[in-house]
Amino acid sequence: MKPIKSNIEFCIGIDISKADFHAALLRTKDKKVLAQKTFANNAAGFKNLHKWLIGKTSASLPVHICMEATGSYGEDVAFFFHDKVTRLSVVNPRAIKAHGDSFLRRCKSDPADARLIADFCLQKQPSQWIAPTPGQQKIKALSRRLTALKKSLNQESNRLKTTSDKEVVKDIKEHLRWISNHINKLEGKLVTLVKEDKTTGQQHALITSIPGFGDKTAAHLLAEIGDVSIYSNARQLAAHAGVTPSIFETGTSSKKRTPMTKAGNAHMRKMLFFPAMTAMLHNPICKAFADRLNEKGKPKIVIIGAVMNKLLHLVFGVLKNQQPFNPNLLRNP
Repeated sequence: MKPIKSNIEFCIGIDISKADFHAALLRTKDKKVLAQKTFANNAAGFKNLHKWLIGKTSASLPVHICMEATGSYGEDVAFFFHDKVTRLSVVNPRAIKAHGDSFLRRCKSDPADARLIADFCLQKQPSQWIAPTPGQQKIKALSRRLTALKKSLNQESNRLKTTSDKEVVKDIKEHLRWISNHINKLEGKLVTLVKEDKTTGQQHALITSIPGFGDKTAAHLLAEIGDVSIYSNARQLAAHAGVTPSIFETGTSSKKRTPMTKAGNAHMRKMLFFPAMTAMLHNPICKAFADRLNEKGKPKIVIIGAVMNKLLHLVFGVLKNQQPFNPNLLRNP
């Protein structure tokens, strides 16, 4: 059920950090910050905030909580409150920063950030956060773990190139073998989990029907997309990944740059890079699109970014229509 805006009498901004979080309670009718307090970022802290809010507002909690998307530090707070208040929103930190910049904000502290988030909540009325299912949480956790392991693999590979000591070289090689084997094991588990679930299994089959996506990449992408129904159109999905073009024109210069915004999910962008390279060769829609951009003299990196954007549009299309990729229906860019 969507929350009724008229029921919201208070906005609360929460600034999250690893050990604690700061909350600022703002009354909507007069835009006055009524109270601020710091709580421990753990189960006891969530319960204390809950009691504090009831005491400051009412038992019905006509409150709109807003917080930044800070990854694992804020997830537990969001899960605790998503069904306890009228509305809870988790927003892109860059949106909060831009809101603060519009006031030429010079003060940077946890209490000030909490007040800024509360004001953003009041002014922008961000949408309701949709909690992921346990299955979605599981595959996302596995995907993020694999990302961390691959980063470690790259770091160890770089260390191997700069080390001459035989004992250290031997130890690094053993560690590299362990990481590689563990990555293969976890990636197999991730793909299996995705395919065994009825919903994600069907979605996985649809995404892999698009030339450019393999089993592993599709599984990782689904882990980051989550519930596709929260996106109204393909542009919203592309914006979530930060692959939408950013127009840059300045003064009387005829030079124009259209890089991607990168104001979104960096994990999704990383996953799309190699599929885009493959799609430029083997996906008829993406190949024709890339060829047209190349004829216009666009730099290769810009073309790859545009193809990443195109791929996400194709992903949204097959998931939304529940039909596999058909290039004959998509000949126009």
